[in-house]
Order: sequence, then C-alpha cells, then structure tokens
Amino acid sequence: MKKQRNSPHKWLQNFPFKKRDSHKYSRGQLIVVGSKKEMIGATLLSAEAALRTGVGSVKIVCSKQTLPIYSLKFPSLLKKEINTFEEFKNFVLKNNKATFLIGPGTGLNESTKKKVIFLLKKIKNVILDADALTSFRKNPKNLYKLLDRNKIITPHIKEFNTIFPKLNKTKNNDLKIIKASKLVDCTIVLKGSTTYISNRKKIVVNSDSTKELAVIGSGDVLSGIISSLVGKNKLNSFDASCAGVWIHSEIGKKSGIGLIAEDLIKQLKPTLKKLHGEFVKQRTRNKS
Repeated sequence: MKKQRNSPHKWLQNFPFKKRDSHKYSRGQLIVVGSKKEMIGATLLSAEAALRTGVGSVKIVCSKQTLPIYSLKFPSLLKKEINTFEEFKNFVLKNNKATFLIGPGTGLNESTKKKVIFLLKKIKNVILDADALTSFRKNPKNLYKLLDRNKIITPHIKEFNTIFPKLNKTKNNDLKIIKASKLVDCTIVLKGSTTYISNRKKIVVNSDSTKELAVIGSGDVLSGIISSLVGKNKLNSFDASCAGVWIHSEIGKKSGIGLIAEDLIKQLKPTLKKLHGEFVKQRTRNKS
C-alpha cells in the first residue's frame, strides 16, 4: 500500500461544518459510553471535544453513581442512567442511528467487553478506544471478526500490541499497520509521535505533530473529535480519522510546552475557525 501524507486538501472539501439551515438534529447524535466513577474525566474530555467539533448533541451513558457528577461537571450534556446490561441493550436498540464511542472511562472489565460486542453487532458507526480494545486482550480474534469498514479503532502502541499480539515482533510501525490492516476490515488509528491511519486500501501518515501530545487525556480528546466527524451526511470513517488526527496535531503544535488535555479543547474553536477559512477559500477556488 502506498503511504500518503495527512493534509486537509484530502478531506476538507467534505468537512461537516455547520450550514445556515443546520439544527441539532441534522448534526447527528453521539453517545459516549462511560461508567467508571474514577474515570469520569476521560469520558468528559471525549464528550466536550465532540461537542466543540460540531456534533448536534452528546449523550453520556452513566450509572446511578456517576450521574450526579456528570450533571455538575457539564450541564449541557445529555445523560442516560443505565445500571444493567439489559437496560443498555434496550437503549442501544432505541438509538441505533446514533454514533457510539466506547472506551474512555468505561473500565477494563467483562461488562465493557459485552457492551462492545453488542454495539459492533447492532450499530453502524462505532469508535473503539482504550479499555474497549484491551478488554479483548485474551481473545483478540473475537474483536477482528466484528469490525467492518464503518468502525474505527484508535489504539496507542501498547494497546495495539495487546490486540495484535502476533505483530509484537514487528518493530517497524509502517509494517505493523500494513499487517494489521490485513487482519481487520476497519479504520485503524495507530497513535504516536507519528500517527498512522489505515484501512485495507490506503495508509495516511501524520508526522507533523508534537511530543507535547504525549499526556494523559490527549487520546480521549482525539477520539471525541473523530467521533463528532463521522456519520450520516458527514465524513466516512477513514476521512474522519484523518481530519481528527490533523486537527488534534495542529492544536498540539500551537499549545507548546506544558500542554494538558484541557488545553486541546480550549484551542478547538480557533483551530476550527481557521480551518473553516481554508474551507471557504477552497470552495471559492473550485467555483472559479
């Protein structure tokens, strides 16, 4: 597969900026599956990043324990209290047109794994991050067969090695991503100082980034950005991943030394504003 450099000109023309007649229902719904009380920050980072990027609404799946905390921390988020797997299944089936993000804040347990399996079977657009991936560490092949071209996985290198154990001896990340793409039919975002975005047809490399992104919560923000961009009347899974990685890296470069995940969210608005300016210029050039 030929590698290409990540650049806005590959996906900017179709970027889902809000239009004059847009409303929250036309902008889609993202549901972020959280639950662990001690990991609420991860879920909130993903949810806020998604809202800032432009999805119409974000709803967090929470528990009786975590609902009051989410309500205090982020009033504009929608919340759904779910305490059993049966409740979760019924909720998913009633919201089967939404995009789902699972991983940030879910916890590494059998419950997370069961939820992932159900989502992959019933929902078109699903983004898997963090614990949603490593919950398959004992039987990764069970994950492989459930993934398709509408699904996105966003592992860092440790998570990647956990779900692709046969590739651990492959030292070169270029080769790792090529071999992994033959095992799963989905978009893979291998995060790092150089991030690789791949599917079975192509590989995009994002090397224009910064070491400052190597901080807790950074990946949660990235998964939120990507999740906001994918879905009906938006970008396909691959282009959404490329766009999300580029935006994330661009903010990281501007933020400089001392970056924390919350800084990335604060800089989303000016970065998207600048990107919109390029979008308008590109449209104008294409019409002339």
